[in-house]
Amino acid sequence: MSSLEAVVRELRLSAARASALRYLLHALLASAAWILAIVIVARFVPLDQVLKIAAAGVPLAFAGVAAAWVAARPRPMTLMRTADLTLGLKERLSTAWERRSEHGPMDGELRRDALEKAARAQLQAAFPVGIRRGEVLLTAAVAIAALGLVLLPNPMDQVLAQRRADHAAQAKAATTIAATEKKLAAPSPAPVDPQVQKILQDTRARIAAATDPRSALQNITPAEQQLLQLSDPQTPARASAAQNLANSLSATGSGHAAAQAINASPAQGAQAMRSLASQLQNLSPSDRAELAKALAAAAQQSQDPQMAASLQQASAALSKADLNAAALALGGVASQLDALQQQESNDQEIAAALNGLEAARQQLASQADRDAAQAGATASGSPRPGAGGAGSGNSNSSGNGSGSGNGSGNGNGNGGSGGTGGRGTSGSGAGQGTGAQSTERVYVPAGPVSGQSETDPAPLGPGQDVPLTPYTQVIQSYQQTALEAADQSLIPGSERDLVRAYFSSLGESGTGS
Repeated sequence: MSSLEAVVRELRLSAARASALRYLLHALLASAAWILAIVIVARFVPLDQVLKIAAAGVPLAFAGVAAAWVAARPRPMTLMRTADLTLGLKERLSTAWERRSEHGPMDGELRRDALEKAARAQLQAAFPVGIRRGEVLLTAAVAIAALGLVLLPNPMDQVLAQRRADHAAQAKAATTIAATEKKLAAPSPAPVDPQVQKILQDTRARIAAATDPRSALQNITPAEQQLLQLSDPQTPARASAAQNLANSLSATGSGHAAAQAINASPAQGAQAMRSLASQLQNLSPSDRAELAKALAAAAQQSQDPQMAASLQQASAALSKADLNAAALALGGVASQLDALQQQESNDQEIAAALNGLEAARQQLASQADRDAAQAGATASGSPRPGAGGAGSGNSNSSGNGSGSGNGSGNGNGNGGSGGTGGRGTSGSGAGQGTGAQSTERVYVPAGPVSGQSETDPAPLGPGQDVPLTPYTQVIQSYQQTALEAADQSLIPGSERDLVRAYFSSLGESGTGS
């Protein structure tokens, strides 16, 4: 070796080679431990994209171990001392390195001697390459455990699938409402359009932000109630009055065209009534009398007070030949027909909005039903404590004693003791019995009578309990029957939601217990 610095470089490379394998094993152990931790957590907490999260931690583990490897690089003095101990150089290298900057009478000789010994020694052997067996076994065990948990079915996958289905159903319902909003924003929207749009937008936002379809369903009924409040309750009466007016005018010669216009639409009817008011002076006295009679008949049949009053005023004015007053009254009828047109436009938009909400309700309700069925299946798959503990407690056993009778034990559990000197099968219960004497009567269940199916329950004997069926085995059929009946009946959607919410709460309580 030409210098001590060359020796240090040689030893540093040797140390780096030796420690690289060891730190690589540490990196593999850290990565496997990270993956194992994520997989274990994912079995208790529903995590989406578990493999991506686990894979993202592997580069971080290698980077952390690499940083530790660089930070743990040994100092030159440590390298020299390790080489002295490993190669048997008796502290020549460490002493020469410590006094490398000294110029005493012996310092030069010390450096030459250290360099000569280092030249004859194999410096690479100062840091042998090797790994500990325990670390290898630990890394392999952690890796195998992580791989096994990755390959095994994860119960949280079902929860994640349900969440994704819930989010998809809510997104689909929100899209349905958005499509309804776009459809209602036509070139000629109804006067109530801004309020309808606001209700639909708020409902869509609440549905998208809901935790599950069942919670999202709770926003549909309030929105429908708000929409119904926008409708004028007087619209049906006014529409009926307009139809009666058209029927009355159709029998007159002067009002026949106005009747056809009213049947076409209230707006066209309003224009026709204004045109009729402007032509009153051109009508003959007989036509005016006929028109007055028709208006009076329509006023009597009208259920709208305002339109009835206008029609009555027009009829009275025509009867008195007061054409100006009659024209003014017919103008009032035209204004009421214009108002009816707006009300019908409002009702049409409200009905379209209600249809959109009902479509969203059906989408959410279908997913909520699937969630409830899945929760019920999970509850029925895990037995509840005490659900099957009320079974029959008969113990029929026979024993031979001093007599020749048969013994029977009846109790609230399974098992008991038989006749004298005999033993029944032991069971888990508090059943106990006494041996029957040779003169005692013993109960024997009767066979099925004529016409009775063998599957029908046999009559109960003395001390027998009524056989019970676990709750989780019947709730699904009850729920399916109730939901089918609700879907086939003409009941509001809000009441169908109450039925679903009831059975959903039963499923949650069964799961919780």
